[in-house]
Amino acid sequence: MGRAWVRLRVPGCSLAFLLLVSVCTTLPAAQQPPKSPASPAPRLIILPPKVIAGAQATLAVLDSQGRLLPNIAVELSGGQKVTTDATGRAMFKGIDQPGVIVEKASANGISASAIVVAAKDSGPHVAPGKPSEVVKVDSYPHILAIHDRFTLEGSGFQGSADSNHVYLSDDPCLVLASSPVSLVALPGSRVPVGDANLRVTVAGLEAGQFHVSAVMLEFSGPAEAVNAGSTGKLIVRAHGTTEPLFLEVRNGSPEVIQLPKGNVQRLKTSGGKQNTAPLEVQFVTGGNYSVSARLISADASLPDLESARKRLAEAREIASGGWPARIDQVLLKIDKAPQDLPQIRAELKSMLDDNPAAPLASLLDSAWRELN
Repeated sequence: MGRAWVRLRVPGCSLAFLLLVSVCTTLPAAQQPPKSPASPAPRLIILPPKVIAGAQATLAVLDSQGRLLPNIAVELSGGQKVTTDATGRAMFKGIDQPGVIVEKASANGISASAIVVAAKDSGPHVAPGKPSEVVKVDSYPHILAIHDRFTLEGSGFQGSADSNHVYLSDDPCLVLASSPVSLVALPGSRVPVGDANLRVTVAGLEAGQFHVSAVMLEFSGPAEAVNAGSTGKLIVRAHGTTEPLFLEVRNGSPEVIQLPKGNVQRLKTSGGKQNTAPLEVQFVTGGNYSVSARLISADASLPDLESARKRLAEAREIASGGWPARIDQVLLKIDKAPQDLPQIRAELKSMLDDNPAAPLASLLDSAWRELN
């Protein structure tokens, strides 16, 4: 369902959670050291989940704060290269045969993939640049987060993102990525919490209206300031629906707080008017910290990051030469950016491809399998 970052305030701390990709801890201005301006780095490639073989589609590149990035070079399967325009998006062509298309940002190697299907298997298909006679939505989220990108699947969409128009209660959404059969959109800034109507139009054709619930996720922390070594409880609350929700919670500051079941774990809200879920935490040190939550489906699989981390720690103990440094990089990624699973998997696969010695290879392979 994508990712929604939520806001949490703790006594003695000032921190803001940024949407979509990452979080940022903000200290009072008097405590902030001066920083040299730096160009934002790509953090995430957004692709439509399904692409038609040989047809045009649109991708987007975001930085750690969820901002669209222009002038980012992206390499695609088959040698195709594109560069994002002023809007942070780029048109590309699906590979000619069904399969999987992989895209990588040249700047720092972040990657993403999408399924490529044959035109005959995708329902009514329209040639690029030509209007569709029918626009149809086959799949949409019945509950979505107001700060969370969401996916639509159907037919009659256009590969050019701006040719597709998505609305929530008449507030236009930003279409980040698109293909003739799938769209990825971000709600606008004025979507009301609660009941909403989802509407899709392409070239003046309506796909109909669909009832959805627009949800806001909110954390609250301990009522008093906390000390290192103490325990406490965070409460995540879902506003906008009384239905129980499945959430994935990520700890963005493992050096400050620890969660009982690792840095990534699942919760289910209570449903009803309060619709909350508690989360026990232990405070390793004092200071600012960040947590995030996103909606997930009940049957979503969870890669076992903690088991993978244990296998890597065991591998680190027997590693020699240049291997410890490489393992440390993956461990740091798991701790600091557990949401970057594709990159973590890719780094582990790269290590395995370099044919480490048998005992080390077995542990690295176990870690890789825990994440797949």
